[in-house]
Amino acid sequence: MFLNHLKPGLFRLSTKLTLAYSLVLILSSTLIFSFLYFQIAGALVGQERIVLDAKMQEYINRIEVKGIKEFNEYFMYVPNYDQDASLLVVVYSAKGEVLFFHEPFPKFELNMAQVKEEAMKNARNFNFRLPIQSSKDFGLVLGQTLANGDRLLVARSTEGLEAQLRGLQKIFWWSLLPVAFIGFLGGLFLSNRALNPIRDIINSVNKVEKGSLSVRVPMGGSDNELEELKVIFNRMLNKIENLVNGLKEAFDHLAHDIRTPVTRLRGRAEMALTSANDIDAYREALQSCFENSDKILNFLQILTDITEAENRSKRMKREKRFISDLVKEIMDLYEMAFEEKDIKVIQRLDTSDWAMVDGRLISRVIANLLDNAHKYTPSGGEVIIETINKTESVILRVTDSGPGISGDEHGLIFQKLYRSDKSRTEYGMGLGLTFVKAVVEAHDGKVSVRSPVADGKGTEFEIFLQKMM
Repeated sequence: MFLNHLKPGLFRLSTKLTLAYSLVLILSSTLIFSFLYFQIAGALVGQERIVLDAKMQEYINRIEVKGIKEFNEYFMYVPNYDQDASLLVVVYSAKGEVLFFHEPFPKFELNMAQVKEEAMKNARNFNFRLPIQSSKDFGLVLGQTLANGDRLLVARSTEGLEAQLRGLQKIFWWSLLPVAFIGFLGGLFLSNRALNPIRDIINSVNKVEKGSLSVRVPMGGSDNELEELKVIFNRMLNKIENLVNGLKEAFDHLAHDIRTPVTRLRGRAEMALTSANDIDAYREALQSCFENSDKILNFLQILTDITEAENRSKRMKREKRFISDLVKEIMDLYEMAFEEKDIKVIQRLDTSDWAMVDGRLISRVIANLLDNAHKYTPSGGEVIIETINKTESVILRVTDSGPGISGDEHGLIFQKLYRSDKSRTEYGMGLGLTFVKAVVEAHDGKVSVRSPVADGKGTEFEIFLQKMM
């Protein structure tokens, strides 16, 4: 039962970071100590070799000047407290016979057969270590071949050296406990501090999950990746809130826009049912039902086209098309409508304005822009249609002299089913500009709006289309 409660805490990110920090600190401390330990041990052994080498050179000079007999007499009078007494000194003849042997005090025993073997197989100088029998220490052995072929060997026990090194080891192991404790506390502090932004995000997500879309992650004063994550997360929350609010408005507009044709359809059907054997009434009712159902189907089809364009789920048939040709084709359909409202249409078309596009979809984009210009340009107004050929792109620009669009609505007019207050007097579904944006972006292009254009009036839509895919 206790382990079941303990497991969630063990697998928390803060716990993992704390343990990882502590482990890294312990391992790094161990590595640093090991490096220092071997450096100190090497330095101490090197110092011992220097001392032994100095003694060996002293003994060589004594033997070569005064002979082995005097050398033997010298050691007979060496007191136990003298430094020379702690040394094992052996002189072998060229044939391996023991010419001189001084037993160290305090006594330590080496495998003399192995000592002799190592001494005799080296031609000039030799330097090696051998374990001391019945001890964990070892003996440091230096030797040199004399001028007459004899071999002088000097050895010293490293018991004092090993005691110092063992003392260092104890100091390290005892100091490792507070290091681990400090590492754990430091890791706990740093992990909690580092994860505070994550906790802020979690708290905000929990509040959003409960329905509070206005909640935002509190910002800190630092400048790091987690603060940047907070900024991105708040942007996402802003977008989600706008989308949810837009969805609510979209449903309201959808209910309003569909309610009218459905109500008309139902009313005409009811009138037909109440008419007694009136064929003309039936025909008129069926005609009205057909028109209103066609409006509903058209509305739903446009929604489907927008979704396909936004998700790019439908493969477009891109080919080289001249945008000016597409404009002329659509203008042939709208020419009479513009004439009826006495709207002057100015065309400034570049005949080299080709781009890789789906001609059917871009034609519908142009039709939507011209339809908007026709709706919102008053009688006697002016509409300018331009195509501008660039090296890597083509610009399509449609400018009208209508009432214009307020700056607050520039980012809203491309949302599904959005209709500004000025457009409520005109019939429409609020999907035209949404379709334009979805299709243009599916072509890897851009659409922008500028309003007012001049004297507080007019709207300009500009579309960038890529020449190459």
